[in-house]
Amino acid sequence: MRLGIAALTLRVVFKILNLNIQHRSYLHTISMSQPGPQTPPLLNLSNSIVSGGNFTQQINHNQILNVLNGERAGFARLLQNAAPNALYDSGHLVDPPKCHPNTRTAIIQTVIDWSSGTTVDEEMNARPILWLKGGAGAGKSAIARSVAERACKEGLLLGTFFFGAGDATRNHVGGLVATLSYQVCRILPEFRDAVTTSIEDDPLVFSRSLSAQFTTLIIRPLSIIFANHSGSTQIPRLVIIDGLDECSANVDSQRDLLFTLQEVTSSATLIRFLVCSRPESHLNNAFSSPRMTNIHYKIFLDDDYTAQHDIWLYLEDKFREIKEGHVFKHKLPTPWPSSDTIQDLTYKSSGQFIYASTVIRYVESPRHRPDQRLDAALNLRAPFKDLPFTELDALYRHIISKAEDPSTVLDILAFPVLYGPWDAEIVEQTLQLEEGDVEVILADLQSLVTLDGYPREVKFLHKSLGDFLCDSQRAGDLYRDFYAVRVQHMARSISIVGNTFSE
Repeated sequence: MRLGIAALTLRVVFKILNLNIQHRSYLHTISMSQPGPQTPPLLNLSNSIVSGGNFTQQINHNQILNVLNGERAGFARLLQNAAPNALYDSGHLVDPPKCHPNTRTAIIQTVIDWSSGTTVDEEMNARPILWLKGGAGAGKSAIARSVAERACKEGLLLGTFFFGAGDATRNHVGGLVATLSYQVCRILPEFRDAVTTSIEDDPLVFSRSLSAQFTTLIIRPLSIIFANHSGSTQIPRLVIIDGLDECSANVDSQRDLLFTLQEVTSSATLIRFLVCSRPESHLNNAFSSPRMTNIHYKIFLDDDYTAQHDIWLYLEDKFREIKEGHVFKHKLPTPWPSSDTIQDLTYKSSGQFIYASTVIRYVESPRHRPDQRLDAALNLRAPFKDLPFTELDALYRHIISKAEDPSTVLDILAFPVLYGPWDAEIVEQTLQLEEGDVEVILADLQSLVTLDGYPREVKFLHKSLGDFLCDSQRAGDLYRDFYAVRVQHMARSISIVGNTFSE
C-alpha cells in the first residue's frame, strides 16, 4: 500500500508515534473481543513542526504500516484521501490567523448563535448556509478560525476545510469530503463504524462525484445517527468551508460545490455550512441563483464602524506590546505613536485588517527601531531595504493581473486614483466604452473595487490601493504616469463637450 506523506493525516501519524504501549495493548485486546475499531483520544499537535510537507523527525514507516494495517480497510482508505493541512488547527501553519482578542466579537457571536439556531433574526435562523464575504484582507479566515475554535469548545463544530491556493493538498475539492468525514469520525464513534463500512462496500467512492461522496461519506451515516438520537445530548452540526475562491483555478468547481451544499442541506436538514470567500462575480452569480437564494444568508465585511473600531483596538494593543517588549524600546520617543498616527492607519486600513497587520509586522522587526520603521511605512522617511507593504502589494498585483483585460482595468482604476469615487457612466464615455462595460471589466476585482450608489460610482474598498498604483516602485509594470493620464482625460472631456454642442 502506497503511503505518501501528503496523503497521511498529520494527526493520525503523530497519534501513532505517541501512543504508549499500554494503550496499544488495551486497544488490541478490545479489537479482538469486539467488532469495529475504537477511537483513540485526540492528541495535541500545538508543538509539532512540519517543514515543506515533510516531517522533521525520523518516522519508522514499518511501524506506521503495522498500525494502519490494524485499522479496518475502509477507515485506512479514508485517512489516505483526507487533507490534513485543511483542518482549522492544522500543524502546518506556524501562526494560523485568528482574530485579535476582543475584536470581531459581534460577528463571531452572530455566527455562533446562527449555528446553534438561537439568533434573534428568524430569517437568518431559517437559512442553513451563511455566506461570509469580504474584500481581500478583510479577515475572513481569521474569523473562520476563531469561530471554529469557539464552536469546538462549545460542542457545535462538525468539521472544517480551509482551502489554500498555494497548497496542492487543499486547493481543490478532491480531499474535501474525506477530510470532513474524518473529523466527524473523531466526534461520533458510531459514525466511524458506519462510514468505514460504506467505504468497504464502495472502495472507489473517492473517485465519484462530490455529491455522491457527500451522500456516502456524510449524509447517509449521519442520517442513521440522527434517526437513533435520543435528544438528550447535542449533536454538532456546523461545517466551516473557508477560502472557497481559492479552490482551484476552475470557477465551475466552486459553483458545483455550492450547489452540492444546497443538495446536502435539503437531505440533512440539521447541518449548517459557514462559507467564507471573496465576493467574486461567479460566486455572486451562484449565490443569486434560484436554488441558492432562499437557503443562504450573507454577511458582508465592509468598511463599517465596528471594523474601524476593532482595527483601532488592534493597533493600540500591538503598539503597546512593541513599547513594552521591543529590544529598542528605550529609543522610542514619548508619546509614540500619536493618536493622529493611529487614526491615520485606521483610516487607510479601510476596514481591512491586512493593512494594519502588515504595518505592525514591518514595525516590530527586532533588527530596527520601531519609530523609524513606522515613519518609513507612512512615507515620512526613505524606506529600508525591505519595503513596508511587500505582502499587500503582492496581493494587489495578483488580483489585478488575474483580470481578463488588465490594461483596461488600470485605465478605469485611474479615475478613483485621480478623483476619488467616480461615476461609472462618465468613465465609460471618457474611455469610449460601451454602456455597462465598467461593471463587466471590473467583475474580477470585486474584492478590491466596488460599484456603489446611484449613479454607480467606481470606489476602492482599500484606500491603500491608490497608494500602491501611484508608487512606481511598488506597482512595477502596473504603474501609470497619472499626470499624463489626467491630461488625456481633460482632452477627451473637451472633445466630448465639443461633439455635444456641434450636434
